[in-house]
Amino acid sequence: MKLRTALLTLAVCGVSFSSFANVSLTLPDSADLVLVNGTKAQGNDQLSLKDGDNQIAFRYETNYRENGDTHLFKSEVVIVTFNGKDASYTLSLPKIHSQYEAKAFNKQPHVTITDQQNNDVAIKQDVLIKNGVQIGRDFQQEIAKYNLSGAPAALTSAISVSVPQVQNVAVEKSGKVDQAYVTKMLNYWYEKADKATQDQFKASINK
Repeated sequence: MKLRTALLTLAVCGVSFSSFANVSLTLPDSADLVLVNGTKAQGNDQLSLKDGDNQIAFRYETNYRENGDTHLFKSEVVIVTFNGKDASYTLSLPKIHSQYEAKAFNKQPHVTITDQQNNDVAIKQDVLIKNGVQIGRDFQQEIAKYNLSGAPAALTSAISVSVPQVQNVAVEKSGKVDQAYVTKMLNYWYEKADKATQDQFKASINK
């Protein structure tokens, strides 16, 4: 009985220890999370992450005073990818003092991540841009598409959205494949492809 209890205890401990993250990332109060490794997130609590490559997406929200007036700055969604290993890290953002600096940050964000010795960590950063209407954005789909694009801060291991199941193809009574479904799937995969693949596809159907 004691042996069984001991084995169960070791098994539980094994699960617990393996679930502990080895990387922690402290965020400033002005960072508002949108995604962590492709999964929806919010707030700015300290993050517990896995060893290796990680990707976060957030907005920089702060106030600045210019010409006697207070302005609210809410940045585009910033993507940061970095590699961490068994350590604690801190993300820092620059101070915004003017509309010019706010626009400059949106155009080319300047983000730093430092380790416990205050050394800069190599990062890749970019902006998740969507033109047109911004209401009701599906950030998980957007980041999945971004991570398949080969963009500067792309991380394929951070793709967490589900892909439609091809085996559930709708078949009409005549035995033919539902062409509406085919159109939907073609559009889906075309949007997922990078520009080179899209060009190859267009060239093949124009022959």
